[in-house]
Amino acid sequence: MSSELKSKAVSGIIWTSFERFGAYLIQLIISIILARILSPEDFGIIGMTVIFMLIANTLLDSGFGNALIQNKNRNETDYSTAFYFNLAVGIILYILLYISSPYIADFYNTQLLTPVCRALGLSLIFNSLTIAQTAKLTVEFKFKELSIITIITQFITGIIGIILAYLDYGVWALVFQNVGSSILRTILIEYYTKWYPSKPFSKESFYKMFGFGSKLLCSSIINTIYNNLYTLIIGKIYSPREVGYYAQGDKFAVLPSNIFLSVIMKVAYPLMAEVQDNTEKLRTSYKKILRTPIFILYPVLTLIIIYAEPIIILLIGEKWLPSVPILQILCLGTFFDPLTHINLNILYVKGRTDLVLKLEVVKKTIAFIILFSMIPLGLWWLCAGRAIYGFIAYSINCHYTKKIIDFSFWEQMKYNLPIILKSLLMGMISILSTVYIETYITKIIIGFIVGLFSYYAIAKIGRA
Repeated sequence: MSSELKSKAVSGIIWTSFERFGAYLIQLIISIILARILSPEDFGIIGMTVIFMLIANTLLDSGFGNALIQNKNRNETDYSTAFYFNLAVGIILYILLYISSPYIADFYNTQLLTPVCRALGLSLIFNSLTIAQTAKLTVEFKFKELSIITIITQFITGIIGIILAYLDYGVWALVFQNVGSSILRTILIEYYTKWYPSKPFSKESFYKMFGFGSKLLCSSIINTIYNNLYTLIIGKIYSPREVGYYAQGDKFAVLPSNIFLSVIMKVAYPLMAEVQDNTEKLRTSYKKILRTPIFILYPVLTLIIIYAEPIIILLIGEKWLPSVPILQILCLGTFFDPLTHINLNILYVKGRTDLVLKLEVVKKTIAFIILFSMIPLGLWWLCAGRAIYGFIAYSINCHYTKKIIDFSFWEQMKYNLPIILKSLLMGMISILSTVYIETYITKIIIGFIVGLFSYYAIAKIGRA
């Protein structure tokens, strides 16, 4: 890796870490405050819309953002073509969502969803205006600007959301956070990029990007439907309250994984794209990237599983207590999220989105079988099935990693096993240190301090 690439990587990781940790910290604090003010039903109503909004946003991008980053020969015509396409798709999607909102409300038997969906859909138009610019900032390694945009957006819209919640606007406080965030991000992206499409729409450029992005789009849609089918099923079979419990448990479970993974992957993708033609360099970079997030993530997830109940009660209150077992089982599933995504990233940088699509079809066939098998067993078993699928998805993704860079499933397990064992040992030490402590806050403080210090000591001894 050249010194220039190393410098870009270090700067990117620093600023992306600042962005992700800062944004998630702000988001966590705001979510805690809102969860104490609003009801599970308010969060449940937003949760019912998630699957539709995420599918729409996936269609909105259509893989063009990743296509711009992956293509080392990108030019101004490519950026302009992507911008025009994304904007057209954004407008069409909003019209479709506006028309279909009453049917979504009827499906859930919750009429409030009609105006909520129509309001949330406005974010699609604003999001469409930032895809090309975000890709441009990413390939230019301008992570400082992206960090500032994210932090400002989260903070301002979060504060106003809290004010609206205190003023008893209920679910509309959450709606504003989503729409307001899209509007403010669009304004800030424009301020920092000063970029406008300067070339006409190019069919040649469109087909080139669509050839890469279409397969990525299909795999993303399949993945998005599966990941959010749980809220749809829970909302249909149970009620908005249960959707709220699931949404909060899921939010806390994926938060650590999302933080560490987004930091690594946001920098790793353009960085690995630079060495995509050198298999040995790609393999070396991959192994370094693989170890970093799990070394930090595994002990954190272990501690969250152990102290799930006091964490939920202290942060968002006893009314969210049913989220505890959901949080614990979903945390187990997120153990494999970094491994799954990093393995899949090899195919992205190699431009093999056809293999990405093939893997998603195979994995989601298995996933849907597990999902529908668990429905009769109840909510906890639905979540358990999702955790089981996490391991299956990781093991399947390793198939092409073995072929492309000669790093198989068993080699990866052997490579990561020491971290898993150290995390388990740390967990046992932490449990023993708090076995006679009854106060929740004291239990968390002592448990986390002892756990993290013991993990550090175990890691140091393991290297000796």
